[in-house]
Amino acid sequence: MATESLAAEIAAAEVQSGSLRAWWLSGTGFVFKTSAGTQLYVDPYFSDCAAQIFGIHRAVPPPIPVEEAQPDLVVATHWHEDHLDPEGLPILARRTSARFLCPPSCRSRLLGWGVAGERVAAFVEGQQYTFRDFQITALPARHVAGIPGWEVPDAIGLLIEAEGLRVYHTGDTEYDLRLRGLAYGQEGPLDAMLAVINGTGGNMNAHEAALLAWQLRPSVLIPMHHILWQDFSGGEQATLDPALLADTYRRLGGVGQVCLLAVGESITLSRSR
Repeated sequence: MATESLAAEIAAAEVQSGSLRAWWLSGTGFVFKTSAGTQLYVDPYFSDCAAQIFGIHRAVPPPIPVEEAQPDLVVATHWHEDHLDPEGLPILARRTSARFLCPPSCRSRLLGWGVAGERVAAFVEGQQYTFRDFQITALPARHVAGIPGWEVPDAIGLLIEAEGLRVYHTGDTEYDLRLRGLAYGQEGPLDAMLAVINGTGGNMNAHEAALLAWQLRPSVLIPMHHILWQDFSGGEQATLDPALLADTYRRLGGVGQVCLLAVGESITLSRSR
């Protein structure tokens, strides 16, 4: 899909009441749109700034250029550059009226980049935030990248609720007993789970993500963070083939639909699925 067309496609998309449409931006980036037209961006990575820091380029161009993005709310799960883009987000803040929701370490960076404080809300594990027709809850995450200076003790996952649907976005995280505990005491079933599977840099591998999905029982399971970096094997621990997730999940007895999205592709989530 041409990069020039995706932002226009999202803007023009009509979402039926009781449905939530989601587009994958690669990495852990997603755009969600409700029937009211609200656009929620999670972890958008618009630039290629990580190449200057780590020497690894992104695998594909950003499916939405920052000059075309039209978010109403931007949520970052932690401050790492492919989740809180130090090049793209200041541009986005200047050309849109979007608000930002993120952990405190992200908020301090956004303020340092010149984003007005009243546009940036700090968000920590256990808190809920309502924005128009979205309700977002900060969930635990354990993201230990193992790189001095890149510690993120306030990293979070997200429970995104809209249109009567409940979507779990893991953020970057390793498998953790606190995540397994999300299956207990829920107010309702998970309609979708978006799970990191790359297995390196402090993230679950495909098998761990499959185990967590089997325990949480989402209706739809979508892998993420397996397509982001160019020519990056990730080493022996990497699990970059989403088929590993699907195979392990089925072997465990998972019955939800596994949806392997291409970058820029969308899925419509609804209870009828």
